[in-house]
Amino acid sequence: MSSIALHKHDIYVKLLDFNEHELKAVADYIESMQHKKKATGGKILKLEGILKGHDIDFSALKKFRKDTWKHVDKEASGE
Repeated sequence: MSSIALHKHDIYVKLLDFNEHELKAVADYIESMQHKKKATGGKILKLEGILKGHDIDFSALKKFRKDTWKHVDKEASGE
């Protein structure tokens, strides 16, 4: 039996005990992986090392994240 077939069988056995909600989450994850694979042409992009030696200012990203999640903080605090 090929290693791919063994992996598929192992995954199937692990899925046997999952409930409907858990199986939906697994299916969604698989779809996202398939979408990423299709979007990258089947290649996994590794960015490690590309920005080595470059100074990166994350302050704008931190501000964007803070502003984006501000409504969640307001709802959580009851405002």
